[in-house]
Amino acid sequence: MLLKRIGAKNYFVALFVLLGITILLVVSAFIITAFFPGSTGRIPYTYKVESASEFEPWAFQIKNLEVNFPMGGIILNLNQTDRYRSDLLLGEVAFDYNGEPVDPQLTGGLFMVTEHGFFEEVRGNNIFMPVEDETLLAHVTAIAEGQKGLPAIWKDTIPMIFHAREDLVYYYLVSPEGEPHLPPAANYSMQTLFGAFLFYIIFFLIIGMVLTILSPDHQYSRYWFHLGKTTPGLFSLVLIPIAAAIMTVSSIAISLEDLSEFYATIGYALALVMLILSAKKGKIDYLDFGLRRDKIKNGYLLALTAAALIIFVIRGLPAGADLSRFQILIQLPLLFLILALPREMIWRGYIQAFLSRRLGVTNGLAAMVLLTAITHFIILVITDPWMVSYPYTYLETAVLVPGTAAILGYLYLRTENILACALLHSLLFWLPGVLHY
Repeated sequence: MLLKRIGAKNYFVALFVLLGITILLVVSAFIITAFFPGSTGRIPYTYKVESASEFEPWAFQIKNLEVNFPMGGIILNLNQTDRYRSDLLLGEVAFDYNGEPVDPQLTGGLFMVTEHGFFEEVRGNNIFMPVEDETLLAHVTAIAEGQKGLPAIWKDTIPMIFHAREDLVYYYLVSPEGEPHLPPAANYSMQTLFGAFLFYIIFFLIIGMVLTILSPDHQYSRYWFHLGKTTPGLFSLVLIPIAAAIMTVSSIAISLEDLSEFYATIGYALALVMLILSAKKGKIDYLDFGLRRDKIKNGYLLALTAAALIIFVIRGLPAGADLSRFQILIQLPLLFLILALPREMIWRGYIQAFLSRRLGVTNGLAAMVLLTAITHFIILVITDPWMVSYPYTYLETAVLVPGTAAILGYLYLRTENILACALLHSLLFWLPGVLHY
């Protein structure tokens, strides 16, 4: 309200205030990354069998877990950086956790991520010999392909991982059949977790400020004011959780069946058909899904700017882009038409619009963001319940997912064009797979 009063008197003063606030937020973000290293996360590791070796009888301790391979076993190196290595150990093994024997049903192996120095310390003088049996190698490689590795969050958009920068130890047990026993054990830093929460909250505020600065002449259309004066009926509001439930069930089904994300379109189509039929029967009024001809030209620069900020801040400046394959080029319009557009038509074009008519613009946006976070958490609990014990899951649920929903919702308010929202949404799907670092 204060900013509107300032802007009414002097536009340049309002712009100066916005720029000042944005600069303060940017400085705050840099301070957080300096005081809380690792708070921004990093690109997930790629796991593949780099080497496979047989080792002699081996006993060591990793934190409060005692590991004993009395007959030796096989070690597969799945990833190696300048500081860390990821290994899968398989064989006849006995575990003691806090001095108590572990259930033999879980004693088939161990996946661990450790610093090189720690690994060499526990390895001692153990000799590793390359696996030469091709049948055995194929068997253990298949087990390696089923491992989870370090947990990645925000997988639907920009996957990233968090781990301790110092004294990294991360592990989970593997069953005799090669199945991961989750949740894992890890040394997480609560300071880094707190820093990550602060950083990403400020980050989304910065994007909101940038969108405001780049759309200085924004005014709600007469149509939007008219909608604000027409309270939607109870039936329209009842359909909001029903539409969200249909999309949630669709996402859960494709995740449990390990299907392509494109199959989620079935749920979106069902929700859209339900809403359209309800409108034709007179149960819903003013259902336009944000697709109005007079606004169709608005907001694409804002969408591109927001996408660039989100990608580059989280991933950094890319070394290049892979646009050489036809499949990559055709993927963007497919993502736009099949996933992003129907999702935006429902979440922003219907749910947010009708909540705003009922609760007001700001409260409607907040209610949509809250509903998005709740549905995402429900999906996680059902599809990956072990992730609930992973602290950074709450960063995803409480900040990253609702923050993205808030940016998309704010973009819709600034443009009243759902196509701009769908462009931003599809770019967040597409760009992480195109850019390389």
